[in-house]
Amino acid sequence: MPFPPGVPTVLVTYTAANPAGGQPSQGTVEFAPVALAISLPDHGIVFAGRGIYTLDDQGRLVDTDGSVGVPLLPCDIPGANPAEWVWQVTIALTDAGPRRFYLSLSITETEVDLGEVAQVDPSRAHYVTVPGPRGEQGPAGPQGPAGPPPADAETPAGALEKIAAHAAAADPHGDRVWASEQFYPLAQGSDLSLRVTALEGAVPTAQLSVTGSRSDGTALANLLTALAAKGLITDDTTV
Repeated sequence: MPFPPGVPTVLVTYTAANPAGGQPSQGTVEFAPVALAISLPDHGIVFAGRGIYTLDDQGRLVDTDGSVGVPLLPCDIPGANPAEWVWQVTIALTDAGPRRFYLSLSITETEVDLGEVAQVDPSRAHYVTVPGPRGEQGPAGPQGPAGPPPADAETPAGALEKIAAHAAAADPHGDRVWASEQFYPLAQGSDLSLRVTALEGAVPTAQLSVTGSRSDGTALANLLTALAAKGLITDDTTV
């Protein structure tokens, strides 16, 4: 039964001969899709099963009607389900052991010769695929979750341990001694912090009000008293 009109196919051919004497080989070629079924919704049909075909008296692969070559479905028909699959091909000749490999057919191909794609070197992999044309690159996928940090990534605890070890280590060049004499420590409770705190408490937050007369010196006396009360001066003046 031929394929329905509009269904794409690729003609697969094969010719084999005995290397001893060159006589045409006899045997069978089996084609089996690795998918249990191939659905073509656009054509309203589902294909399933496998096919076994023989070689004629000239060693050529022939269809059931005797025509040379066997039409097969491409593996990348648009809209097919599954979208990607391959053919499993088994060649069993009477004068040689069976060989099995996998074949991918594309709708861009019209004819494929198994003799050109079948893997016959036993020292290599037992299958060969015939890829179709490369399609356009699809859109970028969503950003995945961030992976774990590298094994050697620094951690806050590790950094503090290194600083503490450095501070406790020897100071052969006198760097830390020099630095401690040049800069105020900034840790809470250091001399600088205590001095800044005392200064903040001593500096008035509002203007001082001074009363008295300039002519008799009471204004100056009141100013000295106010400054001493704020801790800005020590009033050691005498009357």
